[in-house]
Amino acid sequence: MLISPSGFTASPPEAHGSSGSIPPRTGASLRRSRSLPTLPTSSLVPPQTLAGGSDGGINRVPSAAGSPVAPQPEQWNSPGSSETLKQGEEEEASISSCESAEAVCEGDAGPPRPASVGGVPRGTLECPGVGVDQKELEAESRADSDGPGDASYPRRPDDLRGLASFQRSQSTVASLGLAFPSQSGSAPVRRWPSLVDRSAEDWASLAFSPGYEPNYLRTAHTPRVAEDALVPICCGLYELLSGVLLILPDAMLEDVVDKLIQAEVLLVLVNHPSPAIQRGVIQLLDVYFNRASKEQKDKFLKNRGFSLLANQLYLHRATPELLDCFVEMFFGRHIGPDDEFDQEDVRNLGLFQKWAVIPVLGLIETSLYDNTLLHNALLLLLQILNSCSKVADVLLDNGLLYVLCNTVAALNGLEKNIPLNEYKLLACDIQQLLVAVTIHACSSSGPQYFRVIEDLIVLLGYLQNSKNKRTQSMAVALQFRVLQAAMEFIRTTANHDADSLTECFQAPSPQHAVFPKRKSIAGPWKCPLAHTDPFLMRMRSVASDELHVMIQRRMSQESPVQASEAELVQRLQRLIVLAVNRLIYQEFNPDVVAILSTPENATQRKTSASQTEIAEENSHREQISVFNPFQKEILTYLIEGFKVSVGSSKPSGSKQQWAKIVWSCKDTFRMQLGRLLAHILSPAHPSQERKQIFEIVQEPNHQEILRDCLSPSLQHGAKLVLYLSELIHNHPDELTWEELDAAQLLMSALQTCGHRGPPPSAAAKPELLRVIREEQKKYETEEGVNKATWQKTVKNNQQSLFQRLDFRSKEISKIAADITQAVSLSQGIERKKVIQHIRGMYKVDLSASRHWQELSQQLTHDRAVWYDPTYYPTSWQLDPTEGPNRERRRLQRCYLTIPNKYLLRDRQRPEGMVRPPLSYLFEDKTHSSFSSTVKDKAASESIRVNRRCISVAPSRETAGELLLGKCGMYFVEDNASDTVESLSPQGELEPASFSWTYEEIKEVHKRWWQLRDNAVEIFLTNGRTLLLALDSTKVRDDVYHSILTNDLPNLLEYGNITALTNLWYTGQITNFEYLTHLNKHAGRSFNDLMQYPVFPFILADYVSETLDLGDPSVYRNLSKPIAVQYKEKEDRYVDTYKYLEEEFRKGAREDDPLPPVQPYHYGSHYSNSGTVLHFLVRMPPFTRMFLAYQDQSFDIPDRTFHSMNTTWRLSSFESMTDVKELVPEFFYLPEFLVNREGFDFGVRQNGERVNHVNLPPWARNDPRLFVLIHRQALESDHVSQNICQWVDLVFGYKQKGKASVQAINVFHPATYFGMDVSAVEDPVQRRALETMIKTYGQTPRQLFQAAHVSRPGPRLSLEGELPAAVGLLVQFAFRETREPVREAPHPSPLSWIKGLKWGEYVGSPSAPVPVVCFSQPHGERLGSLQALPTRAICGLSQNFCLLVTYSKEQGVRSMNSTDIQWSAILSWGYADNILRLKSKQSEPPVNFIQSSPQYQVTSCAWVPDSCQLFTGSRCGVITAYANRMAGSAPSEIEMESQVHLYGHTEEVTSLFVCKPYSILISVSRDGTCVIWDLNRLCYVQTLAGHKSPVTAVSASETTGDIATVCDSAGGGSDLRLWTVNGDLVGHVHCREVICSVAFSNQPEGVSINVIAGGLENGTVRLWSTWDLKPVREITFPKSNKPIVSLTFSCDGHHLYTANSEGTVIAWCRKDQQRLKQPMFCSFLSSYAAG
Repeated sequence: MLISPSGFTASPPEAHGSSGSIPPRTGASLRRSRSLPTLPTSSLVPPQTLAGGSDGGINRVPSAAGSPVAPQPEQWNSPGSSETLKQGEEEEASISSCESAEAVCEGDAGPPRPASVGGVPRGTLECPGVGVDQKELEAESRADSDGPGDASYPRRPDDLRGLASFQRSQSTVASLGLAFPSQSGSAPVRRWPSLVDRSAEDWASLAFSPGYEPNYLRTAHTPRVAEDALVPICCGLYELLSGVLLILPDAMLEDVVDKLIQAEVLLVLVNHPSPAIQRGVIQLLDVYFNRASKEQKDKFLKNRGFSLLANQLYLHRATPELLDCFVEMFFGRHIGPDDEFDQEDVRNLGLFQKWAVIPVLGLIETSLYDNTLLHNALLLLLQILNSCSKVADVLLDNGLLYVLCNTVAALNGLEKNIPLNEYKLLACDIQQLLVAVTIHACSSSGPQYFRVIEDLIVLLGYLQNSKNKRTQSMAVALQFRVLQAAMEFIRTTANHDADSLTECFQAPSPQHAVFPKRKSIAGPWKCPLAHTDPFLMRMRSVASDELHVMIQRRMSQESPVQASEAELVQRLQRLIVLAVNRLIYQEFNPDVVAILSTPENATQRKTSASQTEIAEENSHREQISVFNPFQKEILTYLIEGFKVSVGSSKPSGSKQQWAKIVWSCKDTFRMQLGRLLAHILSPAHPSQERKQIFEIVQEPNHQEILRDCLSPSLQHGAKLVLYLSELIHNHPDELTWEELDAAQLLMSALQTCGHRGPPPSAAAKPELLRVIREEQKKYETEEGVNKATWQKTVKNNQQSLFQRLDFRSKEISKIAADITQAVSLSQGIERKKVIQHIRGMYKVDLSASRHWQELSQQLTHDRAVWYDPTYYPTSWQLDPTEGPNRERRRLQRCYLTIPNKYLLRDRQRPEGMVRPPLSYLFEDKTHSSFSSTVKDKAASESIRVNRRCISVAPSRETAGELLLGKCGMYFVEDNASDTVESLSPQGELEPASFSWTYEEIKEVHKRWWQLRDNAVEIFLTNGRTLLLALDSTKVRDDVYHSILTNDLPNLLEYGNITALTNLWYTGQITNFEYLTHLNKHAGRSFNDLMQYPVFPFILADYVSETLDLGDPSVYRNLSKPIAVQYKEKEDRYVDTYKYLEEEFRKGAREDDPLPPVQPYHYGSHYSNSGTVLHFLVRMPPFTRMFLAYQDQSFDIPDRTFHSMNTTWRLSSFESMTDVKELVPEFFYLPEFLVNREGFDFGVRQNGERVNHVNLPPWARNDPRLFVLIHRQALESDHVSQNICQWVDLVFGYKQKGKASVQAINVFHPATYFGMDVSAVEDPVQRRALETMIKTYGQTPRQLFQAAHVSRPGPRLSLEGELPAAVGLLVQFAFRETREPVREAPHPSPLSWIKGLKWGEYVGSPSAPVPVVCFSQPHGERLGSLQALPTRAICGLSQNFCLLVTYSKEQGVRSMNSTDIQWSAILSWGYADNILRLKSKQSEPPVNFIQSSPQYQVTSCAWVPDSCQLFTGSRCGVITAYANRMAGSAPSEIEMESQVHLYGHTEEVTSLFVCKPYSILISVSRDGTCVIWDLNRLCYVQTLAGHKSPVTAVSASETTGDIATVCDSAGGGSDLRLWTVNGDLVGHVHCREVICSVAFSNQPEGVSINVIAGGLENGTVRLWSTWDLKPVREITFPKSNKPIVSLTFSCDGHHLYTANSEGTVIAWCRKDQQRLKQPMFCSFLSSYAAG
């Protein structure tokens, strides 16, 4: 609850003090909290308030002003800050009952501390006077003035400075009436804006102008649909509560009041932008008071409840309805606009009800936008104040004066926007209220009451510091009005006895006879402003009457304690000093008098003076209207007082008291009259004004007056003589004869008093004039000193005042903070319950929606029950999942969203929006959004790190937040809930938001992004990668270290470059692997097209029919950049470089807006987004990216990538600008060369349509064959020995510096790291540079500073075990005999390609004949053989599955590790349908999963890394179980969830997992073979074409190729080979039945892998994976039983087979018999039994 600055004090009834505090708006306060409560102490600042006097009485009442507010910092800089009194309030001594927080610090006039020079505030506030002597100084300074001390000035946030800023941000706070705090939490401490600092221009822009009202009304009119709907609901609830509480039986009150309905909570709820809700809460509060007990009401008063309520209202726009509510609360009944109320009504109110007037003060300043409302509110206060002195005390104690002073400042700031008459009327209202306060204070007994007047003078004096000239002038005029009214009250009171006064006033004048019963001064308390002119006149007349009535009431015995004669004497003395000081030391603007004047002078006195005298005075006032009229009236007052004191007219009995008072004040009268006469006659004034002095001569006894006033002991007489001489001698022409006579009379009188001077008729001699000037200068200097002393006193008194206020403020602040904390805490608890309930419902909805999406995904594909070919996606795009060596071979289904105009005619599809199957279920995108799921996950755990970042993907850059939680990491895109997303098969884009666990993190690398070192790339175990760009290097480093501090069980111990190079040098990793890892180390990423991995052109021959990979001439020159493969092009690039070098030396030219750049050879780059999209244009999603890159069009057909030969020629020779190198896809992905989607790329100039890429003749137009041969070329001996030179160019020492110049390898400077865009000041240059960085290309990070080592020609020959020190590797190496290499008589895989390598695995055609190295019978048929990365081979009985988990990866090549972390045997096939686990031979198996009878398990498969278990059932359903390892014991593996996969209609006979490519292959008796995605657990496609059920299946771990076997109709078997994407490579018929199949697993490029088939006759036949040609048969004469299972060991050196009798036989190469054999472990059926 934001406590308004109106520092209102609600003191308990007993306390009768006065001390309103200024509410500093900076403390902890009741505030609206948006979430759980912030500790109030966080925002509690010692509030600065104007405190009451230190003595008793009214001053003892602390002000609520102190209830500070912690407003939102963003609200603080509001445009028109109106000036509030504030530190200026420090004028003369302390402020007393007027002290309300509001006025001083808050009104719209709340000022920041005025600029000070040397510690003195900029605007000098008025302080008690510095008279001619110390007496006057003492008279002006307060009797109770405390020491100055340190000035602690009140502070006030900027957001309360001007109306326009009131709670500007409240419109952004959705509230149900709850206490929502600002988003920013505690507000910082700020100085309150000062009245002095608020300019008229500020105010002019606020009220009644387009700039003001919309800002201010924003709270009410902000279009918040949700909140608008809630307002009537809340209002209805408040009304219902009010009604219930009103009729509640007394017996139930105790259980409801202060338990269910609490006053403190209602105070918080009032702070709402909706007036309707404010009204509802106040009405409920009123009902609460009606039913509350006395103790509860007393507690409310003790907690300053009404003051806090006023502060809350101060934050919002006032409305007539709110005013009506408080009038009803005050009177206890409804008072209509035309109703009147009697003074007795107010006097008879209960004590608690009288305190209910305080909130009206909170509405005054916020009513400034509505003149009628403000007028009515002021009128109401005036009537109430005049009706009851107790209510008047309450108002004064709680900030009435501050509110009025702030309203003066605000009103003058808005004056230009208010009709003049309305402005005058409001000014008149304020003046009458101030006068009424003055009469009340002056008539009451007690020092604290008179301090009210002094405080008011302080406040008005502070307003003089305003920048607004009218505010300054009005402040001066109001000070005189107040002083005049007080002085007149004392004289009138003393001159008339009560009886005569009563008689006098009970005979109203004819024009005012409308109030016979003395009800409201204006009849109805509400008045329209329709007819302003006559109404203004009436109001002024009424106001004049009101003053007389007030005086009458005070002099009658209405007032409980009237001021004594001694008090009146003391007050009159101080009033005269205050008045004369202000006349002497302050400037006066006569224009304001017209605004404040009333037809009858407000201080008009009914004295014995004749009507003639009054008329003369009035006519004289008209003549000197340009001067200060108050000066004349004070002068007259002093003279008349002297007349009484000198006994010129003996006072009658009724005037006896006045004569006594005047006699008691004679010394003061004498001193001040003398000062005033000297001031009037001062040469500093115009002659016309100085002539006023002659009026004293008209007095019959002027000589006696002057003699008494100007005793020789005072220097006023000498001044008068001097000033009068100067007037006579220097301005004789401006004086009439009558005035000269008066001057002579005056001079004579002065001389009679003993003051000598030149006679008026003396000649104006130069010497005389000089003497006069010197004396005059001396007096002026003296006056200057006096004025400075007076100002210093003002400052000291101000400081004293604010010191007193500080204590009051802190007291209120503490109350506000305590209430805030208590209410926020209780609301937080309730809100938490609501939020948890909403979140629970949201989770249910979200879960249901996601479940429906999964069902839709599982049941709408072409093998499922809800399949609809109309809606099912038929296009394919590249799956971003990375396989071994970062190869992205897999495609995934997608909807092709490219318009038909880009497709060939026969491939075009019906136009219209693509709608996924069952899409109508997910039209509510809130729950269907994948981002919503991520957001919900993140919300359910504690977040440790939250950073802004950009998720970089090839197709888009998504801004959002990176969250690091306890269990995982989350990226939530901005506006996640508004994003329309679809599941992966439903579009070309992946979801923008995602989450991952720490267990999934495999690698974390620092990266560049747009040549800034500010990104991080995260590699996950499922093959996905994430590139996240943060704000700066420091933020990135913080996030990087935060990630690594978590427990990352699968984080790789990734080796350094030296270790990697050593592995390559020794032949343990291939060229392709080495280049892949160099790209990774250099920061190249598939997520950023500008940093896409770069691979070299290898071959130079794309035209021959045959190819010899042993011939160096078919290769490009790897030591030269691609652009200078031919000598003749070198000179042209060197010339370019020299020219640019010369230009760079010359420096900038005037006609060139861009500065010269450093010289370079190539203006383009070998790798950038254009290059990547150029090559991959046929492969979605790159097609859409290409269209976006090319302004929604394909490239010119002749420029489109259409021929390998053309591309080579352009890059190497024909083009000066085309310097492209290749992308990795050229070595593993044939699909990108095929236009499988039928895009229309146009027709070339030669009439040839651009379709599939034209391949070299030696590829036989087969993309797959081209990629395979190309990969072998990359691994050839020639390339192996020379690739180091290309590495030097791209990643090494020739990348930069002199070596790069010599190697003709310098690119545009915008492609190198270190190009700091932020350092470029010129915006045009900066944009140009940013564009260059985003389009030119980016050179990889430099990895080597010296020449790269070259790999030796023949591979090293190694014997025995590899040393463990190879570090990064799974144990793998090529091993050869020590004999010299001989040309083996083996068939070439392809007759037209020479130099292809079969590889070194057992059974390879180029390797020695396999021999049996191991044979072991088991007496029981084995179900399968499984090779482990630990070099072990496991033989498993039927219905057995090996569950194993490995320690984290350690290898560059393998996805598996060499250490087993946990293993167990899963067995099934039991009658009870339970799957059992056994991990220790000594222990019995334990129950693991209970499957239902309809899902009777027939096969199982396990995925080690992800702990996934797949089971196939008799009914054809596959179940995927997600498991979690809780420990090392088998009982500690837990099944977390399960998903059913539907695609088969009969029993699933086999499941095969290919983890490297994240696929599962399932086959069933219905003849189907289905591929499933392990990451998404969804259907991919069916391998169609099998004429009978598939009997055996396997997949390659190196390429993902799939082999299936089915029985042939004519006997034997058919073997089919498919790519990982389901394309049939070929099939072959085998006359024998193939019982089992397996792939060899040697690295691509250095091997041509084979498919090994176990035949029914005991033979193993090997087929080439390139063309399915049989290459070898392996036989074992001793056995002819069917081979039911076979597998290669992980290193490829052994082939294990198991026949139908249970005999396991292993083969190895003849030359490797001495190598250690893999360990063989068998798990027979008996293992599970015991």
